[in-house]
Amino acid sequence: MTRTTAMLMAAIAGTLIAAGMTSAIPAFAADDDKHWYFDVENDSNGTVNEFRTQEDGEWSENWLSNRLEPGDKIKLDFETDEGQCEVRTQIHLTDGTFFDAPVDYCKAKTLIIQNNTLLWK
Repeated sequence: MTRTTAMLMAAIAGTLIAAGMTSAIPAFAADDDKHWYFDVENDSNGTVNEFRTQEDGEWSENWLSNRLEPGDKIKLDFETDEGQCEVRTQIHLTDGTFFDAPVDYCKAKTLIIQNNTLLWK
């Protein structure tokens, strides 16, 4: 393979990669708009083992696949951009205690779990 052929093939490959990446960006951005992401920080002294939300009077399944140790932070996603802004949210700790509070997820970007309190900002 000559140097000119290699340069031509590299230029074609680069163009194809760039074209693929630019066409993927709008699709990713469109998908991202349909999600409702928020962070959860465990600023309490206890380990959180359940995070649940309430809809139509029923509590959801546990959102957590792993425990949240003190100081841990995770990103969660409603996987939709539709629904009520204020959602009752319940936190369970490994010591058996739990508490719940209303959260305005339209305004909340970060939930902060403190000892028997749920704050959001």
